[in-house]
Amino acid sequence: MSAAAGRPWPTPQAFFADEAEGFRPFEAILALDLAGLDDGPRAHGWSARDLLAHLVGWHEVATEVAVELQASPASPRKAAADAAWDARGDELNEEIRAAWATLSLEEFRSRARSARQGLIDALRAAPLANWWESDEYLGYFVSEFQEHYADHRAALDVVLGR
Repeated sequence: MSAAAGRPWPTPQAFFADEAEGFRPFEAILALDLAGLDDGPRAHGWSARDLLAHLVGWHEVATEVAVELQASPASPRKAAADAAWDARGDELNEEIRAAWATLSLEEFRSRARSARQGLIDALRAAPLANWWESDEYLGYFVSEFQEHYADHRAALDVVLGR
């Protein structure tokens, strides 16, 4: 039986549609002005910029994984990222936050849009056998997309003042 059996998505296209729906509420951050992005309400100490940078910063890591999966059924980058997360996850999140904090508004918007789209494009270019049909790698991408969005949905409402 393939790893795809029993999934909530019958096809990769359905998976990507679900991802887009999950990310859509976070796109409101891209419409904020600089004051709203950096000086608005905070969730667990994070501004709206910090929250979106966190999500798409991890998209950038996942893109590296997806690119490796285009050529091989295994990703050394995923193994390294998992080990780094286990060793110093909070520090990694802070490094992402600090790197994105210095971006101008337009750089922030552009990088956020391109990071997510880059991950989707890289996955679409990877053989389905290397991610869609792999419990390990599909699980990883679900964790970086749908589960990660759900984990931070309440924080999104706070930073948007809802």
